[in-house]
Amino acid sequence: MVRDNAVGAVLVAVAVLVGAFLLARGYDEEGGVVDNGESASATTTTTAPAAVGDSTTTTVATAARPPAQVPVLVVNGAGVAGAASTLANQLKAAGYTTVDTGNTSPVTATTVYYTEGAQAEAQAVATAIGTDPAAVQPVAAAPVSAGTALVVVVIGPKPAA
Repeated sequence: MVRDNAVGAVLVAVAVLVGAFLLARGYDEEGGVVDNGESASATTTTTAPAAVGDSTTTTVATAARPPAQVPVLVVNGAGVAGAASTLANQLKAAGYTTVDTGNTSPVTATTVYYTEGAQAEAQAVATAIGTDPAAVQPVAAAPVSAGTALVVVVIGPKPAA
């Protein structure tokens, strides 16, 4: 009888520990694990349909890669000698290790372009150079080819550096 009580107490203790772990870790309404913000890879948000016949929307936001893993092309469209080199040095100081420079025809504003899947990285570059986030655009609109760069910065009349 005493042994049965001891086994029962151990089983209750294990159940309490498992329950505490699950509560600390968290689960969403659909049974999936809730992201606690410690993961650096991706966050997925799913909206359930409001009524029958509505569609479900899923949004995936991927965290930006570290600066050292983001090749950047800085192009001088300002017509100011050395503007691309100056901004490239600013990006290198911010941890971007692969920064190439070039020139293009004059543009009206500094714009940061991103290749497919690199919007978060372009936002980070825009922040690093003090450019308005509204200046981040898909690379298809860029006046130059991105080549191997994930992000292209075209410097306008007022360089961000």
